[in-house]
Amino acid sequence: MKISGFSKFALSLILMSSGLAAVYATEPLLTKQEDFSNLINIKNTPAGPVDWDAFVFADKGAWMAYSLPDKENVKYAGAFMGPMVMTGRGWIANALAEPQLKVNGTRYNMVRNVQTTQYLPGKLKQEYNDENLNFTTEFCYVTPRSAAIRSIVKNVGDKPVEIDFDWIGGVHDKKSVSTPVDKGISFLRPTDSVSTAVRFITADKVEANGNDSLRVVEKKGLTLKPGETYESAITETLMLKGENLGQELASLKGFDIDKCFADNEKEWNARIAKLLTGNSKYLSDNKYRKVLVKAMMTLNSNYRTPAGDILTGGSNPSYNGFINGIWSWDSWKIASGNVFFNEDIAKNDIITLFDYQADNGMVPDFIGYNKKRNNWRDTKPPVSAWGAMNVYKKTGDKKFLEEVFPKIYKFHKWWYAERDHDHNGICEYGSTDGTLLAACWESGMDNGVRFDDAVMLKNGENAWSMNQENICLNSFLHMEKSLLAEMADILGKPALAKELRKDMEKIKKFVQTKMWDEETGFFYDTRIGTGEPVKVMGAECWLPLWAGIATEEQARKVKDKMMDPSKFNSTLPLGTLEVSHPRLRPTRGYWRGPVWVDQVYFGIKGLRNYGYDKEADFLTEKFIDNAQGLTTDGPIHENYNPLTGETLNSPNFGWSSACIIKMLHED
Repeated sequence: MKISGFSKFALSLILMSSGLAAVYATEPLLTKQEDFSNLINIKNTPAGPVDWDAFVFADKGAWMAYSLPDKENVKYAGAFMGPMVMTGRGWIANALAEPQLKVNGTRYNMVRNVQTTQYLPGKLKQEYNDENLNFTTEFCYVTPRSAAIRSIVKNVGDKPVEIDFDWIGGVHDKKSVSTPVDKGISFLRPTDSVSTAVRFITADKVEANGNDSLRVVEKKGLTLKPGETYESAITETLMLKGENLGQELASLKGFDIDKCFADNEKEWNARIAKLLTGNSKYLSDNKYRKVLVKAMMTLNSNYRTPAGDILTGGSNPSYNGFINGIWSWDSWKIASGNVFFNEDIAKNDIITLFDYQADNGMVPDFIGYNKKRNNWRDTKPPVSAWGAMNVYKKTGDKKFLEEVFPKIYKFHKWWYAERDHDHNGICEYGSTDGTLLAACWESGMDNGVRFDDAVMLKNGENAWSMNQENICLNSFLHMEKSLLAEMADILGKPALAKELRKDMEKIKKFVQTKMWDEETGFFYDTRIGTGEPVKVMGAECWLPLWAGIATEEQARKVKDKMMDPSKFNSTLPLGTLEVSHPRLRPTRGYWRGPVWVDQVYFGIKGLRNYGYDKEADFLTEKFIDNAQGLTTDGPIHENYNPLTGETLNSPNFGWSSACIIKMLHED
């Protein structure tokens, strides 16, 4: 049974009167790494060298990722699946190192003895038990290019046992070139020059078995008395083309595996504490704390350190399907979530697209590991100032603000130079190649119904606009002017701040009077020339509430549409198209009705801006409860079915996770 926000209030009164409230109030809050087990199910064995559907874990901006084996998988139990290389080149191996144990000459059956397999924030863990033996193995990252595996064998019986402990493993590519390294073997994949090295630090014997496999004797005939343990240490390293494997391995000299795992626990407990600190009521409920940590884990696995033509580092939208590049407005939204637990990567997420800013101020839609694939046909909506200010307000880093301000302001001016067809200070989405397709991409709402009848108008060389002025774009630009003015004040530029605030009033007046339709009580795009409203009720139309442009009366009427079950208050609320629209495509429409979490956040924040906190709470809780998988072990998705709450496109999605963090922080 789902309980609405209003019903929960009534229930709390009943609980208090019955004395049961004290029971609920004393439930201990989850606070540590070990408290958040298996929030996302990453137990899967890759189907082969290419399997983009497998769910994985990465940390420290690594370009390699791992998963847990399926519980039923006899072959790989006790191993960690991977690595998967995050450049679009697939799985290097199913498992580089698979443990093989014999106890008193009899094979130790991992699957039969399984106790737990866990994906924790920042760590993977497996534990196996029978009457004689406990085998525990853990995995965490050491650097952005290396990971560690610590395995402990313990005699839990009352008699001595003799242990044979071996490892087998290898890589998929039969053409790989294997080379001995200190206490291990490296495999060079010729197709992309990726080097993968595995080192068995505590083993007695390591040998290659051809170019693609290995055999390792960890310990032979080891006697463990009751209560005694043996601990092994492994490192796995993956270096991309042009990176120095020898230098990375040298940095691991003197590696202390126990310190590595102690540091991991300390670091992740600090991140969790930082994420779960604040004044929001949702932070006092473990259900929402779990969702917040799941969002953090999702964002963390999507972050990449500099490599190839990614100069600063940044976040993929998801490691499922968006693995080899960074999109602009995704990156700026993602920064707004990352800053709640990792300030450094949040700053990088703001900066990384500006590494490729053009002389005229344009920022590309997409940058990739190979810059030849950067997309200059269009850009994305201007939310960089919003992202940067979110980062600044959490960090207080004025030097960061000084660095990004001129770049963001230059991009802001670009819109008026290249995307204001009639020079009235109100902009349109467009493209550099004159195609409507790229112009739709520029909106970020690719195939929105409101664009179905749009045509392109030429503004100048490599500059085209749609023939409609966009309600969301000008709401974003209004917000950007406000934030740029705030930045200008901080940086000692009062004249510029004054000019920006003056320009804000022009947008505000236009939106309130020209883009508002009194008959339907909603905001819309308008046609250039005629001013005719493009009467499609979509999520973009509540952006004036988020930007603070709407009048109080306009906000009330938009709120009524958002709360109307025949419009936007569906099973999963705040979809991108009213649910009664004839062109609604809830399962295959992408932006033609599915619920996108960024738009949910913008809508809920807009309601809070105008004092509709009760409605904002109701929609927040309805969304969290009804979005499939959010409160169980499912991943956070790109979008959802508004009629059922079922997941749709890309799992493990970054901006969805970032906006959930802001939503539950009531930020």
